[in-house]
Amino acid sequence: MCNGVNLQQFRARHEVLCPELALTPCVVAAMEAFTNRLALYVMTAGRVTDLIKGLSPSLQTFSAGSDIVQAGTRLDTLYIIQSGWAIRYKSIEDGRRQIMNFMLPGDIFDVQAFGELEADHSVAAINEVVVVAVNADEFRKALEAYAEAATAFWWALVQEESILREQIMRVGRLSARERIGHLLLELQRRLGAALGEDPEDLGLPLTRTHLADALGLTAVHVSRMVTALKRDRLIEENRMYLKILDRARLAALSQFDPDYVHITRLRLQAHQADKHPELSLKAS
Repeated sequence: MCNGVNLQQFRARHEVLCPELALTPCVVAAMEAFTNRLALYVMTAGRVTDLIKGLSPSLQTFSAGSDIVQAGTRLDTLYIIQSGWAIRYKSIEDGRRQIMNFMLPGDIFDVQAFGELEADHSVAAINEVVVVAVNADEFRKALEAYAEAATAFWWALVQEESILREQIMRVGRLSARERIGHLLLELQRRLGAALGEDPEDLGLPLTRTHLADALGLTAVHVSRMVTALKRDRLIEENRMYLKILDRARLAALSQFDPDYVHITRLRLQAHQADKHPELSLKAS
């Protein structure tokens, strides 16, 4: 195993496609969630592997609580999460923190590196996080060589922007109970995209403080609302996992409409299929 990845399975799956990475199967395995994500849009998994061939990635591990990106640091590297969860956040002088987004396996950050800009936010590991680090200039050249990769990458950024808009609405207008249910449903959808399947159980390495800082609540209030959701048989929870018991009922209660996560990509697939039938993907 390599950070939770079965190396034997990944060697069997990838060494023929990408022999030059055969000696670093962890790197290939680390790109699996990223491959799943881009393949959702316009690329096949094989084409994503072709894209990876032009890169010189390295694996880096960050311990829980450590910063992967620090605000004010000049960036020249993109990071793709292999395993673990991270947060994108901003802090104010008195120590209070706002979490803008949760970073899951397959997510890529920070695109400010394309312009070698200073980071205007920080990214920190929630639990142990393994990332693939890629030079931003190398990645840019790879996108120039693969038009469909550029389209898929652009669409992933559009989706992230949509998620951030939803976060503004969630914090600004939903009740505490709605906010928590809405966020849990979103995270489940996003995790499913990274895994290439619909997870029944949601691995949740989040504390009440993480949820509070993301949703503009106190940790005490989050605990009360989670208890209420459990009492109503909408979710169940143990130390490591949370399970959504009634997705339809929780979605109705939380004003959750998954269109901002899924439907727009299907329109893009249809558009691409009209122009490039060979890129057509089966809609799920």
